[in-house]
Amino acid sequence: MFLHGWGGGVVSFLPVAKGMPEFNRLLFDFKGFGRSPEGGARTLEDYAKDVLKLMDETGIDKAVFVGHSFGCRVGAYIAANYPERALGFVITDGAGLKPVRGLKYYFKVYLHKFKRRLGLDVSGDGSDDYRTLSPVMKKTFVNVVNRYTEKECARINCPTLICWGKEDRETPLYMARRFSRLIKDSAVLLFDGGHFCYIEEIERYTAIVKKFVSGVAYGVDRGGV
Repeated sequence: MFLHGWGGGVVSFLPVAKGMPEFNRLLFDFKGFGRSPEGGARTLEDYAKDVLKLMDETGIDKAVFVGHSFGCRVGAYIAANYPERALGFVITDGAGLKPVRGLKYYFKVYLHKFKRRLGLDVSGDGSDDYRTLSPVMKKTFVNVVNRYTEKECARINCPTLICWGKEDRETPLYMARRFSRLIKDSAVLLFDGGHFCYIEEIERYTAIVKKFVSGVAYGVDRGGV
């Protein structure tokens, strides 16, 4: 089962999925992305429940979760809280760990709060991604980015592969090492490129994920990728 990143959708992992025809592959749009309607503001828990519901509706008891960035937050939550549904987990340039912040970041945060207290216009504050969102997705964005998954990662027991772009600037390489320290049965593989290493080295990435899935799914009668 493929869990796309923030702003992505079915098309995000489609090239990888096409390279794995021997497996039962499930791709979908998280609510608020692609062709999936927003509904209301959502939390990480809501997104995880959406995934579990989709698995039930499609008859998938267990799956290997292949996530990218935001999708790794959802995968971590499921693997930790519903271990019986997770055969394995592939973290790809994953988000969800509390980042190391510099003084510049905290200055922007305090300036934003100060401006709000004064009743000044703050519509231009925040990242480019945030400013272009609808009101509903802005609430969802805040819910998600402030929900860290260290506690979930420490409880993950399924085999976990951590794939990371050496030049990733959005989720820097130190996060891959932190994921590895938190998750017991995990290994880190580095790729050329940045935050989208699974596209930048697609042939190598697909081959590695295929081998990983074959290993963890061996002997299982029903499952999905």
